[in-house]
Amino acid sequence: MNMRILLCITLSVVFVSFNQTHAQHAFIQWEPKPSLHTVHADFSTYGAVVLEDYRYTDYKTDAKDEITVHVEVRRLVKVIDDNGVESFNKIYIRVSPTAKVLKVKARTITPEGKVIDLPADKILDVEEEGVRFKKFAMEGIQKGSEIEYYSLIEYPLYTFGMEYFLFSTTPIHKARFGLSVPEHLFFDVKGYNGFQTGKDTVIGENRITYAQMDKILPIDGEKYGYTDPFTPNVQYKLSYNYAKDKSVRMNTWSNLAKNVYTNYHEFSDKEIKALDAYLKSMKLPKGASIDEQIKLIEHYIKSNIHIEESTISDDANKIEQIVKTKVSGKFGAIRLMLGVLERSGLKPSLVFPSKRDETRLDESFENFRLLDELIFYFSETDKFLNPIALEYRYPLINPLSGGTKGIFINETKIGNFSTALATFDTIPLLPFEASSSNLELQLKFNKSVDTIILDTRQILTGYSASPYRSIYSYIGKDKHDDFSKDIIGNIAKSDSITNIVVENMDYTNTYDNRPLIISGKIISSELIEKAGNNWLINIGEVIGSQEQMYEDKKRMLPIVIQYPHVLDRVIKFEIPEGYKVKNLNDLNFDVTDEKESGKATMGFVSTYKLNGNELTIHLNEFYKEIYYPQEMIETFRKVINAAADFNKVVLLLEKL
Repeated sequence: MNMRILLCITLSVVFVSFNQTHAQHAFIQWEPKPSLHTVHADFSTYGAVVLEDYRYTDYKTDAKDEITVHVEVRRLVKVIDDNGVESFNKIYIRVSPTAKVLKVKARTITPEGKVIDLPADKILDVEEEGVRFKKFAMEGIQKGSEIEYYSLIEYPLYTFGMEYFLFSTTPIHKARFGLSVPEHLFFDVKGYNGFQTGKDTVIGENRITYAQMDKILPIDGEKYGYTDPFTPNVQYKLSYNYAKDKSVRMNTWSNLAKNVYTNYHEFSDKEIKALDAYLKSMKLPKGASIDEQIKLIEHYIKSNIHIEESTISDDANKIEQIVKTKVSGKFGAIRLMLGVLERSGLKPSLVFPSKRDETRLDESFENFRLLDELIFYFSETDKFLNPIALEYRYPLINPLSGGTKGIFINETKIGNFSTALATFDTIPLLPFEASSSNLELQLKFNKSVDTIILDTRQILTGYSASPYRSIYSYIGKDKHDDFSKDIIGNIAKSDSITNIVVENMDYTNTYDNRPLIISGKIISSELIEKAGNNWLINIGEVIGSQEQMYEDKKRMLPIVIQYPHVLDRVIKFEIPEGYKVKNLNDLNFDVTDEKESGKATMGFVSTYKLNGNELTIHLNEFYKEIYYPQEMIETFRKVINAAADFNKVVLLLEKL
């Protein structure tokens, strides 16, 4: 959504003079004579410990009587070993483009208690990968030292906020958050994932709310797991302006629905004329079904409109300009798609989805800051559409937006007046069998029995095909074969790949879930090894490299996969005359979470049949769910590792 419009609507109600003084907030203070701390036994195995991570957000007026937000952050860190020294030797403080840095200071307290203040000229302004930072190297840091740094940064007014408290490898002993606003304003404050919030208290002319959490353990990257949804955080939002009306709750989902509806559905007369002309140029066939209309409109717009969010002007988000220049920002592109659909008689609902890899939307706490992606829902077909992402075509959306709840903005009429209501509802994903990554493979020795010839067909559907179609579309046709060779080459280590054929690579094949088929012939000597009169065949390698989950450490996150899917592989091997396979039973795998037929939600099953000299191996790997809770982690590991173990299977061809 166009967040500038939303914020302007929100900010217009709070332009009241704020108290210019800081509230008293002792926990953020910089002690003139710091003392060293003893690390709690629970943290003794870590390289460093954040003893205190204290943050204070203060809404106030500046000297020009303009509303600003002052954010203070103070961190105190104990470094225990060389890894801790390495982790905190250099400090980065991110500075947003609209922020003004008022103060930064830092110091080191050595194990002997000596205080080494960092000179101001050692605090540098840097930009890395387009992001601004205050960067500095701590002086005198060694094992047993404590480092402390503080920043005071001023931001333009915002009325929705959040603070995350987590480090990937370092625990936090004490985390504290404070929010100070003028007495006449009331902000709801809510903690998540263990953060506890207290009641607001009026001190002087300020309303203050505190939140806290102790013992926040780090979460380093875990396979098939996302950190953000489980990160301790505090969120806050403006809910009441008591100076205007104590009974009117602000920034509700209902307010959002009305504002979003207006922003996206109201078109000027010029825009309606441009939409009608643009729709006419598409030449939709008469009698086309709803599905057909959606597909044709989406493909036409995504094939002809180029989205440039960073350099676009506000004027170029107007429909008549977009259809003329064929260039648009995201906001304008969504309005164009919506406008054309509506002028063709379709009425999709706008939906803000949660994302499974990010902080989730909370139905009971209206934090508009979490609103990002916008998708369409068609009640007539019970399907979704992403209006701007080229890589997803109806009915595919970002898979991480599925399996969640989102905010559905539904039109309602009061007499002749149209507005909208907001409701939370489920955003389902396609069933597991709709997204497949299948393999058909035939392999045999050459006549001299020293090289393997492989005929391969990789068959991809649903979400499994999307990233490949996107790349084929993006790169030039002259690079298609090179890309196809990279895909086919995962089956066997060889540069000898011929007879490349790719079927159904265009985006339009998504609409009917036509499989993307990538075929080729491989000649390889890497899969075989001579062992006296016998041969060793690395048959497991033909399924490509596999993920492994052999780690012993206790897992902290539940299992989350991108989308339910199946991998069905059929491998046919022609055994050369005069040989037999000695260890066929090594091909048998049966790892699932439920032995009862039809009840398994995940599994890796491998079987074989021998008919004369033709060996057929059938592998079926499947994941029917997107969430697997803590109690199923060990079974999930076994399934993942079964595929990795098959990858290591070597068949012994014994000379008769």
